[in-house]
Amino acid sequence: MRNAAHTTDTALVRAVRCSGTGIEVAEVGAPSGPGVRVTVRSAGICGSDLEMVRLGLAAVTIGHEVAGELDDGTAVAVHPFSACGECDECRSGRSHLCRSVVASMLGAGIDGGMSDEVIVAPGMIVPLPDGVATGDASLVEPLAVALHACNRGGITAGMRVGVIGAGTIGLLCAAVARDLGAEVTITARHAHQARAAETLGATVGEGRDCDVVIDAAGSASAFAEATARCRRAGTLVLAATTWEPIEVSFFRAQMREIMIVPAFVYGEAHGEREFVTAARILGEHPEIPGALITHRFGLDEATRAFAVAADRAAGAIKVVLHP
Repeated sequence: MRNAAHTTDTALVRAVRCSGTGIEVAEVGAPSGPGVRVTVRSAGICGSDLEMVRLGLAAVTIGHEVAGELDDGTAVAVHPFSACGECDECRSGRSHLCRSVVASMLGAGIDGGMSDEVIVAPGMIVPLPDGVATGDASLVEPLAVALHACNRGGITAGMRVGVIGAGTIGLLCAAVARDLGAEVTITARHAHQARAAETLGATVGEGRDCDVVIDAAGSASAFAEATARCRRAGTLVLAATTWEPIEVSFFRAQMREIMIVPAFVYGEAHGEREFVTAARILGEHPEIPGALITHRFGLDEATRAFAVAADRAAGAIKVVLHP
């Protein structure tokens, strides 16, 4: 395993960045400094990437859904942030709520993985299970998000689970809930999303009296639907990220004493890092990549890839770049 500090100053790599005119692929200096080099084989476009570009917040190389190979050929997924280990949240066992988490996040605080290579701390490296291709393994990160949402909801075998929204996170929440033994119904706006949901073992529809409902859409109408589908004293998990304020009424949730639980990234559960568990789930369910990854592009096609990812009605679910 070669230390990244050996990179020469004259080496250049391609990197996806946001310019004044939109997405571009730029030539930048190869990453250097302490850490482990990952040659990137896949980098997924997340909805948060699209929002950061739209809002002009993407100031570094984009990409936090990353997988590739170490210099010795080991296939890995990259846990895209590292905790400081010293703040009150870290000391309390909530490292995913570390006060420096955003500053350490690939594609947000530091250069991300939509590049030929990336340098990361050794603790961010997660070896892939046998059978998981690096070209598919950028899905480990959103799968970990979905796993954390399901764990926050306390989903166990035999429960009735509803999912609102059949984008990447909603579909992966459905896949995880099914893996945990739950009965899952999901709301899908588009036919291609419904087909993906059925491939993952979920029922497309509007199940009622759910023990847990996961809002993976993040709109006022989704919140209203989620409270309507949740049983009395059930749990509503907020898995979607809302980038702008929305107006919601808490009346139905209050009258039913529905527990509202936010979920943010992923940490540890049942004695294991959720990111590691997510890699294992991906290995155990080979149907997931085929259901989720609808488009693949080379890194030089990033501008087109981002346009496709932003057009859900055109058939995109997960768009992946392959350097």
